[in-house]
Amino acid sequence: MKNPHLIAPALLAVCALAQAQQPTDPVAVFNRYVQAVHAADMPAVRSLIAADVERSDYPACTAQMDNAACLAFYIDQTVVKPQAQITVVAVAVRGDEITAKLEVRSALYQKAGVERIVGSDVLRISDGKIRAFRFVPDFQDPATVTFFAGIGITPRPRHSQP
Repeated sequence: MKNPHLIAPALLAVCALAQAQQPTDPVAVFNRYVQAVHAADMPAVRSLIAADVERSDYPACTAQMDNAACLAFYIDQTVVKPQAQITVVAVAVRGDEITAKLEVRSALYQKAGVERIVGSDVLRISDGKIRAFRFVPDFQDPATVTFFAGIGITPRPRHSQP
């Protein structure tokens, strides 16, 4: 088949079918997120974020960014660009909410003088999309406290819902 006009529609159909067959349960979506981060695949990360995702509190987001763009920017800056390696320690699921306890290593943390940080990604996932996402540092961990104190973030009370 040498006609490129016939190949392109076939490839699009295969890609659409592969996307349609992706599991949509929260753990499967979270696992795809971690794989996309490890592959530095921001288009894959963006494809997992719902257009109506809750706003991230990432201070570098601008007012011009919509919620999905803000969350994608946060993920890109904090784990994709620094080539973070995420180790999932434990996962708890309650309905469409997932809390994944993590150990995260990257050059960003090493530059700050710590080997790794620990904390939890807390997400709400439905219909195969991330609807809410935040990282909650474990301020009981000395290395995590050191890193976050270096960027001006200290423990504060938070509710447990994403």
